[in-house]
Amino acid sequence: MKILMIGVVIIVMVSQAAMAFDGRKWNISTGNLSVGFIQASPIGAYPKPGYAMEAPPSVDSLRKLKDEGLVAFEDYIAWGAVEREQGKWDWTQHDKICEAVKAAGLHYVVYNWAHFPPVWLRESKDCTLMRCVEHHQDTNYLSIFDPKTVEYYDHFYRALHDHFGDRIDGVYACILGPYGEGNYPLHVPEFINMGHCHEGYWCADPYALASFRNAMRSRYGEISRLNAAWGTSLRSFEDVLPPKEISGGIKPSPQAFKTGADRRRWLDFITWYHQAIIDFAEKSIEVTLKYFSHDKVRTKPGGNAGGVNPIAWGTYCPGYAKMAAKYGITLQPADCQGACFGDKWVGTAYHFYGVRLSTEPAGGLDRNRFVRRMFSDASCGASQMFTYEFEQHVPEIQQYAHLLTGVSGETDVALLCPTTLYRLGGDLGPTIRAADKLRDLTDYDVLDEILVLDGALDKRYRALIITQGDYIEQAVLNRIETWVRAGGHLVIAADPVRNVEGAAWQSMDAGRGSVVRIAPFNESAQALDQIRTALAPFLTDGIADGVWTTRRGNEVLLFNKTDQAVKCKVKTGASEREVEVAAHSIVSVSGG
Repeated sequence: MKILMIGVVIIVMVSQAAMAFDGRKWNISTGNLSVGFIQASPIGAYPKPGYAMEAPPSVDSLRKLKDEGLVAFEDYIAWGAVEREQGKWDWTQHDKICEAVKAAGLHYVVYNWAHFPPVWLRESKDCTLMRCVEHHQDTNYLSIFDPKTVEYYDHFYRALHDHFGDRIDGVYACILGPYGEGNYPLHVPEFINMGHCHEGYWCADPYALASFRNAMRSRYGEISRLNAAWGTSLRSFEDVLPPKEISGGIKPSPQAFKTGADRRRWLDFITWYHQAIIDFAEKSIEVTLKYFSHDKVRTKPGGNAGGVNPIAWGTYCPGYAKMAAKYGITLQPADCQGACFGDKWVGTAYHFYGVRLSTEPAGGLDRNRFVRRMFSDASCGASQMFTYEFEQHVPEIQQYAHLLTGVSGETDVALLCPTTLYRLGGDLGPTIRAADKLRDLTDYDVLDEILVLDGALDKRYRALIITQGDYIEQAVLNRIETWVRAGGHLVIAADPVRNVEGAAWQSMDAGRGSVVRIAPFNESAQALDQIRTALAPFLTDGIADGVWTTRRGNEVLLFNKTDQAVKCKVKTGASEREVEVAAHSIVSVSGG
């Protein structure tokens, strides 16, 4: 009888092991543990006396998630919640979380919020807080412009490493934003007492003003050159201030800047503003790498809201990719939800600069949208994935995770992101909507203007589409013109292209290339037909049937975004076959 019972136990254990899904190849992760603990801490939105602990999930529930494919669980650690008195650290909350996560065989990953200082530091006035241009009031975020902030981050990460050591399997370098991501202060009051906070421009503290002035001094050298570019009559660089439009309550837009000098003055500011937070992120990464190996370090550069974030947020995704490439860390942008333009804007930059991409949607995706997200992840070259809704999407993850190979789709076609227009406050809706329509005809990449300047256009693309050319930096236009003369095929589906100074882009000598001008894209079937004709030799699909394609070597991925099954003819190598793709599903076809 005892022998029989042992046999039954062995059979059950083997059966359970066979059912387990191994997600380690894609580092499938979830998290937001200890958020309640942070909320109840002295810096939290709902502070309570003493330590209001948040219980960890049960080990059994975590083991179930591991068997379903989960690899890592993230624990949120806020500096102001663990060092409530200067020099007195209490890690009890996070020790318990770590113990439970490790007992289940999962990786323990810490997502750090060092950007909100402890109350004792905030009240000591021994730190600088972010200050808005609009009201000249401070928020409770540490200033990214004060060198002491990097020292405070170092103080936190050193203590984190001293306490946890190798128990930490992954660690985020904190930046800013409401969630430690790569954006400026936003008012998200559910978790932290943020004090005075709003969407706007946060560069009025003394260190920020000095940084802007120094940047302009470095750019122009002499105040007379700055005055000539800006159309101003400043006496010295000490008179340089953030644009008057901000404090005057004017929302930046192309219409708000009447002259080329006005546009240049604003672009100098906003380009510096976007780069400033990227530069700070780099310093945070360097601090984190002092204590943790690069294979454990990652950061969140923020999202794109399915297209591009408002310019005040500072989430300039390609800039983060360019900065992070040399460190060999993983970047995990938010809002990866299957949005054609937004996902490709990020993924193209990551591929070009050689940055490992882990994707993260904000949440709230149903089954069909999650499948679309996974197809987009595969097409964009993601190799890792995060989701707040792991349990809800276990079937889709187990079915499609193998498609996340880190290899992006192959395409000859690129769509230009009108970066300069974006920075002028322009509406990129026409380009984003064109991208949605174009995706049914072909896979493509989205080239930010910084990628054009860095040579991406010359690397792999035979065709480029411009759907908004209101204002483009002349240096970018020059690179495009050189590429055309070398054999590139340019399609302009926009009103006349102009540089920042307002001069129309003159007809060029196309050399060995070609330039096709068609009517501005307006989402009509006729407009789509015009683009199809103009790009015919370069399309990966060419049929508007609701099925999106991505080619990777001898593999073709097909995603049906419609509510009905669709039959497609697919060529792989020298062979062609007919494939039926079920509604809201992905099919991988391979051949020699």
